[in-house]
Amino acid sequence: MNPLIGKLDNGPIDIVGDVHGEIEPLQSLLRRLGYDGDGRHPAKRRLVFLGDLVDRGPDSPGVLELVMRLVSNGTAQCILGNHEMNLLRNDRKHGNDWYTRPEAADPTEAICESEQQKRRFHRFLLTLPLALQNEQLRVVHACWHGESLERIAALEDGTDALAAFELFDAQTIAAHESNFALRAQAQKELDALNADLSDHDVVPPFLSANAAIDAAWQMGNPIRVLTSGVETPTAAPFYAGGKWRMVERRKWWEDYGEDRPVIIGHYWRRFGNANTGLTGKYGPDLFAGIEPQHWMGLRGNVYCVDFSVGAKSVARASNIDHSHFRLAALRWPECTVMHDDGESWKVAKAER
Repeated sequence: MNPLIGKLDNGPIDIVGDVHGEIEPLQSLLRRLGYDGDGRHPAKRRLVFLGDLVDRGPDSPGVLELVMRLVSNGTAQCILGNHEMNLLRNDRKHGNDWYTRPEAADPTEAICESEQQKRRFHRFLLTLPLALQNEQLRVVHACWHGESLERIAALEDGTDALAAFELFDAQTIAAHESNFALRAQAQKELDALNADLSDHDVVPPFLSANAAIDAAWQMGNPIRVLTSGVETPTAAPFYAGGKWRMVERRKWWEDYGEDRPVIIGHYWRRFGNANTGLTGKYGPDLFAGIEPQHWMGLRGNVYCVDFSVGAKSVARASNIDHSHFRLAALRWPECTVMHDDGESWKVAKAER
């Protein structure tokens, strides 16, 4: 088995969703799950972190230090999310100034205390797999995608996630540069516009060639697929993140036909009446009509345990209620969900 697709611990585990630098909810959740400060559990349970440990919240370095200690002492496993991949690539994104450009970070956020700490984080992240599985269960940050997993499994032994990411991107760029007709059509579409795609007030037509390029960029790198999902051309352009978009996230779980359940994070599902502020960012709400205590997908065996704790920082800054934005863990094999505020429920089979 390629080390980027690792072996998931057997026995009882607690699978923790995206933390996003929220150290206090994480500490509260671990206490409610019954763990001590070193990650030990009286029932010998172990922790599994689904990635996106960092960014947005007040103490990403603190979260990383805690998870590093738990992984080092053998009480936890952890996989990479898209936010960790950004750090490995030193790719500046919203919320990661604490690592990529500390001098520009929000003063309310903890930053890397030294270059030595930053290098330790980098070395740790390079050791992490992209997914874990055993005979009963699979965990991945965003998407269990057979074709992408096969491409990763075919890599040379010893290839880490960063080297693999760069290799796959280089292959995608080469394929794009050789497709002269598609590139020419995409430029023609843009030239025909009377406005830039960043202009919210001018709704563009659907740009099919640009959509094809954007989708190929996402799907051409299997690490992007596993850490941020499947994207395909949308039915109509939508405005989000400062520009008009031609591709959208898709419900890959509606095509997942295997028996083994999959646990994911990433997708910022809402709880109760909470509004994450991300509605429409990636197209339609992928969880519309799905109760938070239900499995989902073609076989009713995929569950997302990300309940938008990453939105707490925005809510705090706006002085609004952030109690709906929670950190959660799915307990396996019990199939119960525990939230950092103590609420717990059984994950039920979705009615289809």
